[in-house]
Amino acid sequence: MASAPLALGPAIRATPAAPVALSDASCAHCGGVIDDPALAPYCCEGCGAVAALLRNEGLERYYDLRGGSAIAPARSAEAPRDLAWIEPLEERIRSAPGTLRVELDLQGIQCTACVWLLDELFRRAPGALRCEVNSGLGHVSMLVTKEFSLREYVTTAGRLGYRFGLPSKQSDREMPRRSGLVARLGVCAALAMNAMIFAIPLYLGLDSGPTYHAFRWISFGLATLSVIVGGSVFVRSAAVALRQRILHLDVPIALGIIAAWSGSALHHLKGMDGAAYFDTVAVFIALMLFGRWMQERAIERNRRMLLADDGVEKLPARRVRDDRVEVVRCAEIKSGDRMLVAPGEPVLVDGVLRDLEASVSLDWIQGESAPRPVLQRELVPAGAFNAGSRAITVEASTDFAASPLRALLGSAPRDDQARATPWWQTLARYYVLAVLTLATAGLVGWWYFAGLSRALEVVTAVLVVTCPCAFGLAAPLGYEIAQSGLRRVGLFVRTAGFLDRATKVRRVVFDKTGTVTTGALEVKDPSPLVALESEDRQTLFNLVARSSHPRATAVRKALERLATGDASAATGAQEFNSLHFDSALDVVEHIGKGLEVTARGATYRLGSAPWTLGDGAEGERFGEGALVFTRTNPSGGAIETLAIVETDEVLRPDARREVAALEAEGYEVWLLSGDAPLRVARTACTLGIPEERAIGGCTPSDKRAWVEAHDRGDTLVVGDGVNDAPAVSLAFCAGTPAIDRPFLPARTDFYFTTAGLHPVRAALKTARILARTNARNLAAALAYNVLVVALALAGGMSPLLCAVIMPASTLVFLLATWVQLGGSNAPWK
Repeated sequence: MASAPLALGPAIRATPAAPVALSDASCAHCGGVIDDPALAPYCCEGCGAVAALLRNEGLERYYDLRGGSAIAPARSAEAPRDLAWIEPLEERIRSAPGTLRVELDLQGIQCTACVWLLDELFRRAPGALRCEVNSGLGHVSMLVTKEFSLREYVTTAGRLGYRFGLPSKQSDREMPRRSGLVARLGVCAALAMNAMIFAIPLYLGLDSGPTYHAFRWISFGLATLSVIVGGSVFVRSAAVALRQRILHLDVPIALGIIAAWSGSALHHLKGMDGAAYFDTVAVFIALMLFGRWMQERAIERNRRMLLADDGVEKLPARRVRDDRVEVVRCAEIKSGDRMLVAPGEPVLVDGVLRDLEASVSLDWIQGESAPRPVLQRELVPAGAFNAGSRAITVEASTDFAASPLRALLGSAPRDDQARATPWWQTLARYYVLAVLTLATAGLVGWWYFAGLSRALEVVTAVLVVTCPCAFGLAAPLGYEIAQSGLRRVGLFVRTAGFLDRATKVRRVVFDKTGTVTTGALEVKDPSPLVALESEDRQTLFNLVARSSHPRATAVRKALERLATGDASAATGAQEFNSLHFDSALDVVEHIGKGLEVTARGATYRLGSAPWTLGDGAEGERFGEGALVFTRTNPSGGAIETLAIVETDEVLRPDARREVAALEAEGYEVWLLSGDAPLRVARTACTLGIPEERAIGGCTPSDKRAWVEAHDRGDTLVVGDGVNDAPAVSLAFCAGTPAIDRPFLPARTDFYFTTAGLHPVRAALKTARILARTNARNLAAALAYNVLVVALALAGGMSPLLCAVIMPASTLVFLLATWVQLGGSNAPWK
């Protein structure tokens, strides 16, 4: 344990030597595609900033441990700001007489390198004793003393892309189900191996005597236990599907298990052991359980990478009562309660502002990219974020029970079953009908010509060889390969049926702010900043460094890039002097207008044209989002315009290319946003989306109505805000890049963590390739079944032959699946 905590302060961004890139065109931090050569060796500024933080703090070993197969957890060096839930824990730590164990859920952990990084950050903090990271569950347990700063640790790890929350994953409903499946798989694998061991002497010629009969009864017992322990999983699933009038692959699997065991048991009890397939039944069940485990493991792993969605009712809020601030669940907020909202935190119920003025961001609920000023006694809507640099006080206008957030997030988390699409249901229906028809024909024909005993032997053989063993294992392997490949490009599938449904998608609908854009702003042209005198530039930096407004942040980042020489070569400017933060300056932020400071006897302003130049300024000659930097000398009183800086939203690095690629592949791309129609139209034009497919000014209900009117089981909606939740919940398929809070990911089919949009197209392409692979495997399976069923109906099938051809065919199908999905043409390569 080190004596000093890790400090990742807001210093001017350095440009360290880059870690080794995964390929010539991949980001050195996250492995994503580099679309802007100026940012190389990184795909975006966030990855470069995080890499700089790691290197400056001597944490380069992270890259060595990670290797080239994992996606880095972060693309932003911004610290998490919504940390009200930490305050009660910090109070417990400070009041602890000795050591205290702190349990937290964890988001963003992917590999051994992540575990090492979190442990190393913990080890450097004062008061840190022991840290245990459960990467499978996404949980961390820390043993600390009162000297430990939980907020500093969470903030530091947050700047590297990890998020923490109160523990809730232990109560997840899928935990006991998954644990039970693993236990069943282990038991059935042991039973299958023992069944094969006891079957070998029988296949080698043992056909009489006490040992023979003992082995037959043991085989019968092992197969029966396999049916009870493992077969029941598929029988229950098939029964539920039939009650719901849904057919999927579990139905023929359950039919095969029941029929094969029943026929074998009947022959065994009648002393006709030549038609008993007990070892085949046990092996079949073990293989099917293994396929089910592969399928569920990938989905649960992706779900557990994010914090659990406990519902909006459990969000923490700061309530002011009797001059005391207490952290309560937002469900406890009543009308008239005063709420203290820190910078970056949301307002959870409609309320009125108690302070003189504030700046709030509505992008989460309305999609507006620019913050909005609010004056005293004006309404602050639920879902707005405090975009200012100080805490504000809001008086609740309603109880939380009436908050619009409950309606926006009221839908249940999205979930469905794999291989339950209409195509799979049709396949299961015809498969079951074909098996029953062939078995009935064999029973009638052989009963008529050879008697009932021989007829039952043939029927049992038909039912055993038609068990979808090869296809039932190859299909889960295909899903596992596809989902693993998508994880490599930063997309995580969290619903089992998405890859089946994605093949039907013909229309892709994007939100604007935070989805096709990063949610941040950038300076269009840095030349006005380059032309500034050194002293004026230092003053401008001190203005913007004290503001969290997106436009001020854009100017600050542009100045920092110029200071490090990133933009000087392009503009022909001389090398800048270092930027210095002057703590003696008294900067005043006028909400909705701009920033003001007095320095060297002059008054400097940065803000809107009417405020900086006076009400008579011609605002129309300045572009939307333009900031005017002025200086007023006290002697003459004249306003001197020093610079006009225009800002614009930052598109995701590959947004133009990916939209064009989607259109070229036959998808209809739309832009649906709550932002102003003019800004939406401008963004659509930049992306190459036709004007008629760009719709702005949409409320959450407008988005839902649009999806309801246009979605015919062929629409994918990708959004990031609470205002997208109604549309996302209704859409045929849905995805999100928003992982800071679990509400939206829980209502989508997938989430992605990369700086670009490439994973969306990769998912659609992967779904198509997976569907073709399944279709080829199905055709091969039908041909295989024609041969073995013909052999069984002819009376030529025996338990020994069945024990040979079923594993052999399974291996062939698995190899074919691997070749088709794991080759060099895979969409994630």
